[in-house]
Amino acid sequence: MPSTAVIDPGLPTLPEVFDPATIGEQLGCVLPADWGTVQDVQLRIVKHHPGSRCTFEIAVRTAKGGRSLIGKVYASDRSDVYRAMEAIRRSGFGPEHAFSIPEPLAYVPELRLLLQEKVEGPRAKLIFLTADEAARAEASARAARWLARFHAIAPRSGRVADRSERRDAVERWSQRIGRMGESVASRARRLGHGLTDVEASMRAGDLCAGHGSYDCHQIILADGRTVTFDWDGHDVADPCRDVARFVVALQRIALKYAGAIGALDSAVEVFLSTYQTLSPFDVSANLAWYRALTCLQLAKYEINRPICTFPEGIEALVGEGLRVLEDGRHA
Repeated sequence: MPSTAVIDPGLPTLPEVFDPATIGEQLGCVLPADWGTVQDVQLRIVKHHPGSRCTFEIAVRTAKGGRSLIGKVYASDRSDVYRAMEAIRRSGFGPEHAFSIPEPLAYVPELRLLLQEKVEGPRAKLIFLTADEAARAEASARAARWLARFHAIAPRSGRVADRSERRDAVERWSQRIGRMGESVASRARRLGHGLTDVEASMRAGDLCAGHGSYDCHQIILADGRTVTFDWDGHDVADPCRDVARFVVALQRIALKYAGAIGALDSAVEVFLSTYQTLSPFDVSANLAWYRALTCLQLAKYEINRPICTFPEGIEALVGEGLRVLEDGRHA
């Protein structure tokens, strides 16, 4: 267990969570009674975002055997995440359903700790990177079916994402990317201006429950069950936003691991056609704008890393954003 995670000043409750006596006592209070008495607890950090959150696996030994679950500690109260997950579960996404989320088990407010089911199975990203064409197509179809069902029936919760809030962000992102040099700077400015111009004439889109960062990193393809996790960004948004995020994130991993933004285009097409067939929402009008916006946003993520190791990916994403936006204007 890295000591930097335990002493993170931005996560003041983390030392308590990693104290065996404290976590054992808390688990004994909130876990289902039929799990048995907690006898031993082991923690393993999965991902630590300093000053924001820390996700870890919890191995619990009880009088009735071993169990595993996932814990997440936040810098501030995120009881809203637990409430949103509970509402989504009740709407038809519980562990007994083919399309589901990790079962939320408890939220401990004094520790800012969310406890949820650990779902076993490969992430969709692994399938896209290592499997054959047929398996990638099936993974795309499962991801699209999950999202179409979620958009159709999940309850709305969280803030309402407003397209107009992106205007200032687009300018900031373009300027940040521009620091790489004039060649990419001019294209980033063109993309930013294009996004602003198109947004001014776009119609208001439909709104539905939103995930916030839906992509292949957050999808587990378990046996007989497709599961989406990481609900920190739950909101109410245009369905195009989640669709675009999945598509552009898939293009980004194609760039990183296959060296070409179009290397997973067949999987993208399966995802888009499956989603549009099943979804109650027509995303054709606004999708190009959201895809272009997401290209700019994910390019900004790359340049914001402590050490930018993927400059060619930034240029490719900006170029893809320009292409998609221009194609959308002439559609």
